[in-house]
Amino acid sequence: MDTERTPVTYVATCLYGLEAVLAAEVKDRLGAQAERNWCEVAFAFDGDAVLLKELRVAGNLFLEFDRVRIGRTVPELRVLASRLRLLPVDLWEEHWRQLQGAPDGDISVSVRRKGDHTFTYADVEELAADVLLSATGRKVTLDPRPLELRVDIHEDWCRLMGRLTPVPLSERPYRRYRSPGETDPALAAAMVRLARPEQDGVFLDPFCGGGTIPIERALAGPPARIAAGEINPKRLGWATGNAEAARAPVLFGQWDAFALPFRSMCFTRIVASPPQSNPVSGRPWRRDKFGRLLAESLRVLQYGGRMVWLMLRSPLFKGALKRVGGSVKVKQLACSWKGKAWTIYTIEKPL
Repeated sequence: MDTERTPVTYVATCLYGLEAVLAAEVKDRLGAQAERNWCEVAFAFDGDAVLLKELRVAGNLFLEFDRVRIGRTVPELRVLASRLRLLPVDLWEEHWRQLQGAPDGDISVSVRRKGDHTFTYADVEELAADVLLSATGRKVTLDPRPLELRVDIHEDWCRLMGRLTPVPLSERPYRRYRSPGETDPALAAAMVRLARPEQDGVFLDPFCGGGTIPIERALAGPPARIAAGEINPKRLGWATGNAEAARAPVLFGQWDAFALPFRSMCFTRIVASPPQSNPVSGRPWRRDKFGRLLAESLRVLQYGGRMVWLMLRSPLFKGALKRVGGSVKVKQLACSWKGKAWTIYTIEKPL
């Protein structure tokens, strides 16, 4: 007879700015409502933990064990000690086996702290090591181990979490060839989601680099056609190899993005990370030339279609769009990647 599973609280991390996109993916894929925080979402889920690996916008996954108010002084750490004695290591290892196979027996401890406290990082680390050794008999180390206990202290509050991903979900196994500056796969998956791809749509990435964006589109569900291309034959070879590794049905071509080899209005969705500077000279784009690049992508986008572009934060895109975009509707989403501020522009071409 089936028994009801008790919901477990998970935390999935993400790039800054993508929290709402990840929360929407959690709801769509897992049917769970997510609480959004800085660079993460938390949600309760009582289904098969293996389904967590299907999250494309997520980075690392954690089991949330406890949230407790601990105060700011050394004596008040006894509250943390009492909670550490109750740490559900068996539940943690069960999840680990489902997702990764048999875990290493050692536990590592990492501490993050924000606020004014009379205790130090070392105090918390020593406390965790002593309590876990006494309660579980497990060796505890500060060196990296697959079973990482994260102790997050924010002002008066502490959160205990167990890592479930030795390698972030965003490290896709299909990435055998890496193009310099290639879009992060989780960021690419978020852009694909923002484009709201259709099952019968026709998709284009006019400057595909190593192919991450079109591959993420292919892995998001079946389209009628995915086209992607590059002017650089070496990058195009990398993209083709990655798509083969992912078994992604992408039609690749070599072309100049200033003169795409397609008739007007033949794509329903365009998602891309264009060169952030002129690829010939390496100098910043002139607004008129960048406008030509943008206009060519808009030319092949159908009325009622949607285009998503990733740009370093600057007035370049908005200025160029004002010159060539006509009556298109634009939404912006600010995000952070590689320590830089980026903007995801979602453009709708009205009917």
